[in-house]
Formats: sequence, structure tokens, C-alpha cells
Amino acid sequence: MTLDTLEAIRTRRVAKYYDQDKAVPEEMLWTILEAGRWAPTGGNMRVHRFICITDKDLIKKIRFFFPGMVAGLPAALIFICIDWTLAGYDCLVKSYKEVYYDVGHYSQNMLLAAHTIGLAAGPMTSFSTEALRVLLELPDEMDPSLCIGIGFHAEPPAYMPRWPRKKLKVADLVEWKR
Repeated sequence: MTLDTLEAIRTRRVAKYYDQDKAVPEEMLWTILEAGRWAPTGGNMRVHRFICITDKDLIKKIRFFFPGMVAGLPAALIFICIDWTLAGYDCLVKSYKEVYYDVGHYSQNMLLAAHTIGLAAGPMTSFSTEALRVLLELPDEMDPSLCIGIGFHAEPPAYMPRWPRKKLKVADLVEWKR
């Protein structure tokens, strides 16, 4: 399945519910990781690393330290991490703001790639960095910055409230200075 780029941007949605019985094939995860690799970076610095987790037991453990993962358990998690030793700055300061912008570039590419190949995906940031550091055995200079949950789409349970959607138009977001 392929989508036109603008159509993919318009139709991508954040996933919260995933099919609990369906694993994501590894080649699909590699497609998503490859899309992340092609994201633009400030100064062409490649200081980020991706951690891809498919082990269901590990995902369940991670969920204990992840208040944002309340709705459903993804089949896979991709953590976008900043490796401060590669950034060339003092690892304790962690103030090079451009690397945080790059996390957004990586995640957008990955989210669009997942959508394009028929997967559900959603970004999450409400996790305990220190707990993840222990669970994933990460060194102090490696910061998990954002996580993308990935799986096959599932409908929310009937008891979950459906919020009314307010559709913004681009004109609502733009102010012209001519």
C-alpha cells in the first residue's frame, strides 16, 4: 500500500488502541526505522539512536513506568534516544536544543511511514526516564526522549468515551504579515 505524501499527512491519526493478538513483522519495523534514518537533522548531526522493543514481557514491564500508555499495549515500541557523547557537548549539561527538534523530525517520519504501510502508531512522552534507563540498561549519557507505540489498529472498547472532534482549518492557525 502506498499513499500520496499529502494524503498520508492528512489521514494519519495518533493511535491509542492496538490489536493485542497481532505482532508487527520485523520487516515493517525496519521500514519505519529506515524512514527515521532519513529525517533531517540540525547540522547533519546524527546523535540519536533508536531502541526497538518487540518483547511483550518487556513492554508490559515498561508500561508500569509509563502513565501515558493506559489505553492499549502496542506490539512494538521505538524509543528515540539522544546520545550525548555523540553531540560533542558536556553530557551533564544536555542543553543542545537542536537535538530535541530532531526528535520531532525522526518521529514524524516514523509516524508517517507506519501509517503508509498500514500500521497504527502514536507518540508518547510520559514515561520515567530513570526507570527506562534501568530496564533497558542505558548509560547516563543516553536519554530516551520520545517513544512511538506501533501495532495494528484496534477499535477502542465500547466503554471508552468518544470526545467530539473540533476540526481546525489552516486559516485558524495562520496570521499573515504582508
